[in-house]
Amino acid sequence: MDRFIAAHPALRRASDPLIVDLGYGAAHWTSLVLLTRLRLLRPDARVIGIEIDPERGRAAAPFARDGLSFRVSGFEVPLDGDARPAVFRAANVLRQYDEAQVPAAWALMRSRLQPGACCSKVPAAGSVAWRVGWRSTLSARRR
Repeated sequence: MDRFIAAHPALRRASDPLIVDLGYGAAHWTSLVLLTRLRLLRPDARVIGIEIDPERGRAAAPFARDGLSFRVSGFEVPLDGDARPAVFRAANVLRQYDEAQVPAAWALMRSRLQPGACCSKVPAAGSVAWRVGWRSTLSARRR
């Protein structure tokens, strides 16, 4: 997924290469590795790791550094000021929602993106989240 993000035009063209790692998981290192890889291509890249679990958020906080911060939240994606990400990385986070809730959660996340931005996600293949996400990604590419 990191390679997809690094190669995606949304990151390369972004005037503000802000990436949100939504649902980074049990450890901070996934967000740190993402930042390290992206800074090879975009030295000005920033990653904000967002996790809904407060304990995970507290555990990650000491690892914040230049270009890397952590927040406790969900799809509402609390960012400073009018910041909008160029890329969302969200791996399997839609699985925590009932199928009926997925379209609204996905729409909320997409509404927070910069124009021309993308969502990179790898939900369970065949799930409703995969179908909604794949169609949304294809629609965004056609615009």
